[in-house]
Amino acid sequence: MPSQPHDTAGSAQDEIEALRSEVAHLRSLVGPSEESYIKLRLDVLGARDAAIGAEAEAGRIKGRVASLEAEIARQQRDQIWFRERVVMQLKGVRHKAPTLGKIVTRLSR
Repeated sequence: MPSQPHDTAGSAQDEIEALRSEVAHLRSLVGPSEESYIKLRLDVLGARDAAIGAEAEAGRIKGRVASLEAEIARQQRDQIWFRERVVMQLKGVRHKAPTLGKIVTRLSR
């Protein structure tokens, strides 16, 4: 049966109303608008970038800590060497110990 133009316009209008109703129902389920989701997505990406940056900074700091720990170990070895070589020898040679100026001169060479 051929449909009348009025019926076609009415059914299209009904379909549009049904789709609008469905969109409203879906928005009530998932949120107010797509703009909110875009903003949320940007927030997620920003948080991810901040986390990546924080991990990189933590890695840089860990490297610096390792470097400082190696420097401390080297300084401790140098202190032990100085105590064993210089101070202990000076204690054993009390009567022949050079003056403070001579010690500083020898150590600075």
